[in-house]
Amino acid sequence: MLAWLPAACATTAQKPGAVVPGIEIDGVEISNQLGYQVTDVQILVPRTGAFVGCGTVLGGTSCSTSFPGQAYQQNAVQVSWKERGQPHTTGDFTITLPDNRESSDRFWVQVVIFAPGQAGAKLVKNRN
Repeated sequence: MLAWLPAACATTAQKPGAVVPGIEIDGVEISNQLGYQVTDVQILVPRTGAFVGCGTVLGGTSCSTSFPGQAYQQNAVQVSWKERGQPHTTGDFTITLPDNRESSDRFWVQVVIFAPGQAGAKLVKNRN
């Protein structure tokens, strides 16, 4: 289920699929800021076919999972989900690395469905 993480994405000068030195991903959180549930939420790495997802995320809640750190690589991701039975997708995009990161920082991928038909993702520092 979490095999997609070694193939996550980043915006750097490196080639897609290259490990970004010092960047580790420790988990994923999918947040639904809508007032109703979303279903079949999936984060996909098209280059590798790897994915992770949540079946249902109620309005105003999130689902998350943590795991042993995975090296971060530069590949595009795509988020897809259903709202009231209608499919939505972000299309392929890359996640920008935070400018103020330090080599010891560890990150989570945070996906947010923030408006009807709209979602995005960012890296957030691991709070632990």
